[in-house]
Amino acid sequence: MTQIIFKYDLGKDIENFIRGTRAKNSSKPTKLQEIYIAKNGTDYNEAKVREFLESYTKKISFDPEKSMRELEESWRKIEGPFLQRIEEMFKITYPASQIMAYLTTNQRCTYNIPENYFFVNFAAKSSNHIIMHELFHFYTWYALHDDLVTAEIDENQYNDIKESLTVLLNTEFLELMNGARDKGYPQHVETREKVQELWNSSKDIQQVAFGVFTPHRRRA
Repeated sequence: MTQIIFKYDLGKDIENFIRGTRAKNSSKPTKLQEIYIAKNGTDYNEAKVREFLESYTKKISFDPEKSMRELEESWRKIEGPFLQRIEEMFKITYPASQIMAYLTTNQRCTYNIPENYFFVNFAAKSSNHIIMHELFHFYTWYALHDDLVTAEIDENQYNDIKESLTVLLNTEFLELMNGARDKGYPQHVETREKVQELWNSSKDIQQVAFGVFTPHRRRA
């Protein structure tokens, strides 16, 4: 079964920060981004971001080893049950034996499915929720993406689907969430409601994904 490996790498933290400024689902700056903008404006030059993050991590006395241990201890308690359940839900075995979870100082967490890594904020109160949310995107890609594209679901619609499927964390993985809720983005409220409705009636993830955008609801 796939295992999540935790690591901190400044270069990856820089990558996540810069990519987070171009987020598809929200243009609102994170708290860390706001601090950066106050000092550097919106010039996200890699050298400037590196200097900023090096200064910031020193200022907050960031201890990556301690943070990695804490996140890993918390995750290992639910890793087995979660991975078993998500593989049953998506009806696939994940094609890689490891997925990297890079710690980041930013509150926005990006991911890279082809290279099997995602980011999790080192200070997140509900780090397990973030990890589960990101893994939902990974499993959605491998289980559904190609078939959805073949069915003429465009990339914007696919984004809506993969973000909306995470609503199922609130019901099918409730006892693993430790009180957290997957709220999603405001623009996906209707789609998330449709996902939950379709799941309740079918318990089939493919029927849910293909049922969200029926022909008359597809965008031109």
